[in-house]
Amino acid sequence: MNFCPRIAREDYNSRGDYIPAWRKYARMHKSVKLSEMECDLGNFGAYSPAYITTNEDWRFAMHELNPKNKSVLTVAGSGDQPIAFAIAGARNIDTFDTSFFADVIMNMKTSAIQTLNLDEYNLFISGLADAKSVRDIPQYEKIAGKCPRETIIATKQMHGCKIFHNGIGLYKEYMPTESEYKTAQEVIKQPINFIWSDLQNLHSHLNKKYDVIYLSNIFEYFRDGTKITNVLNNLENFLNVNGQIMLYTSWVHTHVSEAIVEAAKKCGWGTIKSHEIKNAVMLTLTKTR
Repeated sequence: MNFCPRIAREDYNSRGDYIPAWRKYARMHKSVKLSEMECDLGNFGAYSPAYITTNEDWRFAMHELNPKNKSVLTVAGSGDQPIAFAIAGARNIDTFDTSFFADVIMNMKTSAIQTLNLDEYNLFISGLADAKSVRDIPQYEKIAGKCPRETIIATKQMHGCKIFHNGIGLYKEYMPTESEYKTAQEVIKQPINFIWSDLQNLHSHLNKKYDVIYLSNIFEYFRDGTKITNVLNNLENFLNVNGQIMLYTSWVHTHVSEAIVEAAKKCGWGTIKSHEIKNAVMLTLTKTR
């Protein structure tokens, strides 16, 4: 699949705001009642906006997963997840996401790490959320030389659209510290590989095995245990023995995490563990055979 700016721009209105597919459908077919699940899933698409920062306690996740010298497949998300794995010493990192702009923000962040000091990086990130043009982003001209050409072209083609406007904004507590940023500068020297795919079709794009597969909170939006089980069984072929799939992370266990556990239990090839600290929980599925 290739980036198509004409189609991408059709997903944004004249104010630059993203309009999910379900909202467009609802306007055209006012007599049709959409389910909550359809609305949730419809908020994410091939050209939905990227998050500017993660809202996950990635330090806790890295401590529990211990990815040093391991191969990793992670959701690209805000770009913070693969950067976190790089800081934690992962030796080989691939990413995936349903949205093309997750790759764009990831490339911009890894380029910024190679060219900006920490204060400049923080200013750069804080300027992303409401930017409708690359000219609105602080420090953009400094990082442009390190960005992949496709990223630069895409940001210019999306002029006027808020492509980094997902979520509720900046989570300062998950920004890198001075020492973490220094480590990132030492280990991130080039763009990180990206697979443009949603989770249900991800397995069809894979050709190697990983020690860690990090799925963030994607299953939160599935609402169907059978689909979760099917996704995990499809990914099992690409997970090394003793490898882990991160299923879900949050502040507390909820009915969502309980439903994910029930779906994962049906796989039969791994063991489920809940990792917990005071303000965070994480579920993992470890391949045992």
